[in-house]
Order: sequence, then C-alpha cells, then structure tokens
Amino acid sequence: MKRQNTKTLGDAISLWADTMKLRQKIDETRMISSWGQVVGSYIESKTRNIYVKNRVLYVQVDSSVVRNELLLAKASLLRQLNGDTSGGSLIDDIIFR
Repeated sequence: MKRQNTKTLGDAISLWADTMKLRQKIDETRMISSWGQVVGSYIESKTRNIYVKNRVLYVQVDSSVVRNELLLAKASLLRQLNGDTSGGSLIDDIIFR
C-alpha cells in the first residue's frame, strides 16, 4: 500500500523552515556565502565581517581602493545578490566600512 502524502526530504526541510520562520535567515546565509562568487576572489580576500541586519548588508573592507570600487559597483552588487536568492529581494542597501 502506497502512502499518498509522502514528501521528499527537501520538501520536508523547506516546509519546516517556513513553519519555523527561518526562510529569510537561510536565504541571507545563502546570499552571504555567494559573496565571493559575485565579487571575485581578490575582492573577497579584502573583505570580512559580512552580515545582514535590518535588510542592510554590512561589509568590512581592508583597502580604501577596494572600498571605492565597491561603492561604484553598489547598484550592480545589489541586483546580483538579490537575484541569486530564491526569496526575492533580501537587502535594500549595502554599507562598506
């Protein structure tokens, strides 16, 4: 006899994350982990302490030259980082410190 309401493990985890209201945190973590793919390995090596608070991405930058380049590319970075997430727009702004 086959059960009618069986779910895959991925579906069960997704349902659990939605029930526990963890979806946004999971998407934020996924976005932060994709930072290196978006900006490249050199810029990734010059940034640290990346976190999201109140829909703002905070990034600490070790070089003033890299900070200026990131400020110029801010709009593009916002589009790429928000586009990589499945939940839609996660962040509204990026602050480089």
